[in-house]
Amino acid sequence: MRKKYKIALLIIGLMIIATFYTGVTYALWVRTFEGNETNVIKAGCFTIGFQEMSKSISLKNTYPIKDSEALQKSKPYKVKISNTCDTTDAGYAITLNTLNVNGTKIDDEKIKVAIGVNNQTPSAGNILKNMEINQETANLELDGTLLTSYIINTGYIEKSTSKTFDLYLWIDSSAGNEVMNQQFEASIVVTSYATKMNTLETAIQTENSARNAGNGIIEVSHSNSELANNNYKNTEYRYVGANPNNYIMFQNETWRIIGLVNTMEGPRIKIIRDQPLRDATILLNEAKNNWTESSLQEYYTNTYLNTLNEESRNVIDTVTWNLGSAIGTLNTLSWYEEEKKENTFGANPNIWSGKIGLISPSDYGYATSGGATIDRNICLNTELSKLSEKSECIANNWLFIANKSQWFLTASLQNGEKYWTINEAGDLEEQNANSAYADRPTLYLKAGLTVKSGNGTPGNPYIIF
Repeated sequence: MRKKYKIALLIIGLMIIATFYTGVTYALWVRTFEGNETNVIKAGCFTIGFQEMSKSISLKNTYPIKDSEALQKSKPYKVKISNTCDTTDAGYAITLNTLNVNGTKIDDEKIKVAIGVNNQTPSAGNILKNMEINQETANLELDGTLLTSYIINTGYIEKSTSKTFDLYLWIDSSAGNEVMNQQFEASIVVTSYATKMNTLETAIQTENSARNAGNGIIEVSHSNSELANNNYKNTEYRYVGANPNNYIMFQNETWRIIGLVNTMEGPRIKIIRDQPLRDATILLNEAKNNWTESSLQEYYTNTYLNTLNEESRNVIDTVTWNLGSAIGTLNTLSWYEEEKKENTFGANPNIWSGKIGLISPSDYGYATSGGATIDRNICLNTELSKLSEKSECIANNWLFIANKSQWFLTASLQNGEKYWTINEAGDLEEQNANSAYADRPTLYLKAGLTVKSGNGTPGNPYIIF
């Protein structure tokens, strides 16, 4: 049986449909397909080509497996989308649409999906049921009754270029005997439309999720007149909550966007490695209450930076980092102001110009959304050293890692051998600088980077190169 193709016209643009069906059981039979046609849609200069580059996904003789095993052993379904127009950029959205089956259907929470772009192998999969739903394709006429349309990748294709996609699909390792002899059928839909690409700053500023509270991005206002100098803006954009959609790929790794944050050079996108690089010390030898001369700073600048690929190094901006410190009894709002003040340490510098550093106490404080009984404003006005007394402030802060102390960029104001950390409970705490705690490299991206694909979700992170 050959793959079936349909072309439909939607309000948002032109759509190409490539349908695959996969029956799923243990030691099961599978209907597999093969399609070698290239499909092209034209509308004036706007031309999009869709080409299969491999056989469809086969789950023959499959069984519930872990992500690492699925991504190593599974052969993905590979497609190529080309923008052959030389004057217009193209936006696209790839959705996976579950269909009704003749029999018992596997629940979407038992299916995992991952997609790699331009031959980059994804590091993990995502539960299909947890992915964003696309309401635009709810009324498509497919072979079979469409149940749910999940967005698995979005982005842009520059004029006269193309992208390849590797789609992986498997049964999650959490599944048990309940999926025996059940089936799963789905279709892949590619929607394309003429557009200009967004910058990452624009994508963040126009995101509508949790604009005032909850789990998403919010605007943070700074009214202190002292901050008006050095190109600081009154408004920043910060991601808040337990798990906002702020995922971005950098160095072929998962990082998270802290927000569009003030620097002396102007607003910049600030990102942090999702998982700690290692357990590291701030100072290896003589204790110096000075980030500019610290062992960790030297490691980031002279060693870690050189381990990054050229594309990653090219998008990192050199900015002025604020090193100002304060006593631990301050709340988030006060910490933000103290970090940017001059002459906190006397002879020691309060600023440092560089590429890779760590987060500051205010970054951590601003990342909470609060909860049902303790709102965000209460969290922001609570001393960071006592934040764990209000558990919802910690539980709904994506920068917190349970049972893991993390270094801040900020040195102790009163003790030359200590730096500030987030301790295992989620409170601000001073720790000896020669202790080993989690370091999560943090950096600012150059302004104006184009979002090549993605929408910031775990399964579809922002891609900028």
